[in-house]
Amino acid sequence: MYTAFTTFFPPELPTILLRLFLAFIAGAVMGIERERFMRGANRQRGAGFRTYSLVCFGSCLFGLASIYGFSSSGMNNDPGRVAAQVVTGMGFLGAGAIIKYNGNVKGLTTAAGMWVASAIGLMFSAGMYISAILAAFFAYLTLDFHRLFPHLFQFNNDSGDNDEDVLSEDERKEHGKYRDQDD
Repeated sequence: MYTAFTTFFPPELPTILLRLFLAFIAGAVMGIERERFMRGANRQRGAGFRTYSLVCFGSCLFGLASIYGFSSSGMNNDPGRVAAQVVTGMGFLGAGAIIKYNGNVKGLTTAAGMWVASAIGLMFSAGMYISAILAAFFAYLTLDFHRLFPHLFQFNNDSGDNDEDVLSEDERKEHGKYRDQDD
């Protein structure tokens, strides 16, 4: 009876649930910021709350499965192997988020954000709580920096290049930096 109980409720369960919960919250916070940006830039598509939450949560699941689900004894049983594959898989997924159209590259911030979200999820799975929380804070700050400090990005851009991740369409109109583009 005790064996059946410990099979379904191992002693590590509270730790595992805490790590999953924190990974979900960190991904959700990053995703909420991206949702706000997409609405501010009048975009219909993009990685937002669901994508970032799932990426961070999923990478934490892979990390936890690697740490607790497989024996780590022996020569070829390294829990870090799964984490390495998460990095590779997220690079592949991020490459699919990057689009080049009429000489403009879009989706770089989305790809980088998802890659960082997966790293944060792996950090939570490894029990690196403070580092992961700090990394999530810095990721959020990076994604939302242009909203927190809007006047910092008011510089003259003579080349005519627009980085859509810096100012939304309304912000560019307001600051006189809007120009018509063929999208």
